[in-house]
Amino acid sequence: MPEPIAPYHDKLPDLDRELTERGNLGVLVLDASPLGKIEDDYGLKAYEEVRQRVFSIIETARGKDYRGGDILCLDRPRGLRFLFFLDRKRRRNVPLSVADLRAARARLMSSLVPNLEKAAFPYIKKDLRLEVGHGLAIYNPLLHTGRIVERALEEALAQASHQRRAEELLVLERLQDVLLRDRVVTAYQPILRMKEGTILGFEALSRGPRGSGLDSADTLFGAAQKNGLEVELDRLCRRRALLSSGRIPSNAKIFVNTLPATMRDPQFRGKALIDFLDRAQVAPHRIVIEITEKEVIKHYEMFREVMAYFTDLGMSFAIDDVGAGHSGLNQIAKLKPSYLKIDIELVRDVHVSVVNRAMVKAIIALGHGIGADVIAEGIQIEEEAQVLRAHGVDFGQGFHLARPDAGQESN
Repeated sequence: MPEPIAPYHDKLPDLDRELTERGNLGVLVLDASPLGKIEDDYGLKAYEEVRQRVFSIIETARGKDYRGGDILCLDRPRGLRFLFFLDRKRRRNVPLSVADLRAARARLMSSLVPNLEKAAFPYIKKDLRLEVGHGLAIYNPLLHTGRIVERALEEALAQASHQRRAEELLVLERLQDVLLRDRVVTAYQPILRMKEGTILGFEALSRGPRGSGLDSADTLFGAAQKNGLEVELDRLCRRRALLSSGRIPSNAKIFVNTLPATMRDPQFRGKALIDFLDRAQVAPHRIVIEITEKEVIKHYEMFREVMAYFTDLGMSFAIDDVGAGHSGLNQIAKLKPSYLKIDIELVRDVHVSVVNRAMVKAIIALGHGIGADVIAEGIQIEEEAQVLRAHGVDFGQGFHLARPDAGQESN
C-alpha cells in the first residue's frame, strides 16, 4: 500500500520548477524521528498504528496549521521527517522573508505539533518532544535541485537543534531566577479524615510563579531534574513550605515533600534546624516528611540511617506513591513510617477496577499491620471516596474532598 505522503525525491520535478521560477523555496522540517522508538519497544504493528494516526492529523491540519498549497513530503521512503515546502505568498510580488519562515514554524509548533505528540499515546506517555526547524533553498543553476534541497534540510535540522537549545537555556534561566529570588508558589491542600471529614493536615504543594513557564509542578521539577538542580529546588520548596505555614491552622500537620539527599542538608539539622523551626513557628511534631516509595527503595540504607534523627525530634514520615510499581512493600514495612500514601493511579477508578481495589486492600492491611495510617491521594469523585472509606482508608486527599488554596509566591 503506497504511503499517503511521498518522499521529496518523488517531487523533485515540482520542486525544481518552483525553485527555478521563484528563485527560492522556504521549507519547514517537522522531525518526528522520536516516534521510531515505538517500533523498537512495541513492534511494527503499534508503530504503523501511530504513523497512520500522524498522517491523519497532518491531513486534517491542511489549510489551518499550514497552507493548502504547501508541498508536503517525507525526507525518505517511510521516513519520520515531514517537509513542508512553503507555497508562494498570496501577494506574489512580495518576496519571502526569514520572518515568514519563523511565523510558519510558530504555527506548526503552536497547534500541529502538540496534536502529533498526543498521537504517540499510549506507547509514549510523556517526554516526547517533536521539533520544527526552517531552512531556505536558494536557486543556484550550477547545482542539482536535489543538492540545493538537501542543504536547506540540513539547515532546517540545525536550526531546530539551535532553537531547542535556546529554549532549554531560557528554561534554565527562569529556573535560576526562581532559585535566586525564592519565587516558588506554595499552596496547601487539606488531608481529611475519611469518616469525620475533619482536617489532619495539609500537604505543601510547590510550583513556579505565574507566567514563568514553570507554573505547574511537573514543569518546575522537570526543569530542575534536567538541569541537575533538584536538591537546590527541594531545599527552597521545603523552606518556603514551613515559613509560609502560618496561614494554615496551628494544630494541623504539615506534609512536606523531600528528597532523601536533602535530609543530610546541614541546615536541616542541629541548631540550624531548631533556629529555623523557631523562626517558622512550627513545632517538630507537626512536620511530616514525605518521600516517594521509589526514592526510599533507591536510597534505602541512607534513608534508614537518617530517619531516626528526625523521628527523635518528633517528626513523622510518610511514604508517598505506595503501590506505584516499585515492589518495595517489604522494605517499607521494616521502616515503619507513620503514614502510607496510596499511589494516585490505584485510587483512580478504584470503584470499578478489581485490580486497583485488591492493591488498595493490600496496602491498607500492610499499613495497619505496621501501625501506620493510610492516606488515599487524588480522590476525584464520590464513588472513589465511598469505596476507599468502606475498605478502611484513614485519610483522603484530592479535588473531590478539598482543593488546594490559591497558593502564595514568596517575596
